[in-house]
Amino acid sequence: MEIDTDIFKQIKNAKCVTILTGAGVSAESGVATFRAYKDETKESLWSQYDPQKMASIEGFLENPNRVWQWYQWRRSELKTKEPNAAHTAIAKWQQSNSQNVTLITQNVDGLHQAGGSKEVTELHGNIWGNHCLQCRVRYKEDVEGIEQVIECPECGGQIRPSVVWFGEALPEKAWRDAERATYSCDVFLSVGTSSQVYPAAGLATMAKSQGATVIEINPDPTESSVVDYYFKGISSEFFEHMC
Repeated sequence: MEIDTDIFKQIKNAKCVTILTGAGVSAESGVATFRAYKDETKESLWSQYDPQKMASIEGFLENPNRVWQWYQWRRSELKTKEPNAAHTAIAKWQQSNSQNVTLITQNVDGLHQAGGSKEVTELHGNIWGNHCLQCRVRYKEDVEGIEQVIECPECGGQIRPSVVWFGEALPEKAWRDAERATYSCDVFLSVGTSSQVYPAAGLATMAKSQGATVIEINPDPTESSVVDYYFKGISSEFFEHMC
C-alpha cells in the first residue's frame, strides 16, 4: 500500500517528528490488547478475571499474589513475542539522525527497545521493571519463576510491577518529556492507538494547537477531530514505506 503523496511530503519536510504508539503496534507482534484478553485467555485459568481489575491498585490490594501471578503470566507470554517491522523501522529512523524523531509509547512490553530504539518515553511504564508499592524503590533482582509477592528489602513493603495501573497518574518525567516533544514537533504521528485513553489521547490535540500536522495510522479511523491525514492500514505497512 502506497503512502499518500501529501503525507510523505509533510513528514519529509518536518524538522521534528513526534510518534505516539499504542496497542495496535504491539498487536502486530501477537501481543493481545486489553480488549482482546477475554478471547485470548478463554482456554486459560485467567479467563475468569477481568484484566482491568488485575491492572488496578484495588485488585492488587485485594489479592496481591493473584495480581503478581497474572503479571508473571503476561511476562512469560511476552517472552515469545518479537519486534515487528514497525518497531525496527522506527528505530532506524531515530538512528538515521536525518530528523529529530521522538518516540512516545503507551505500550509496556519493551518491544520498541528490543527493536533497536534507545530513547523511548514510556507513558505507562514497563512490565519488565518492579518497584516497592510503599517506598517506591526499584527492585533490581531477577523475579523469573517467583509466584508470590516479594517483600521489599528496604522497607518490607510489597513489590509490584512498574506499570501504570488504571486510576494512577502517569510518571511525571515521562509526561513532561512527552509534552515537550509534542509542543515542539512539526508532525505528530498517532500510530495504532484508539485515541481514547487519556491523558495520552490529548497529545494530538496539544500538537495541533501549536500548528503541527497530525497524521493517524490505523486500520480503522478513530473519533479524533484533530487528524489532518489518515493512513488506513497497519503500522508496519506504513513505516516500511516511510523509513
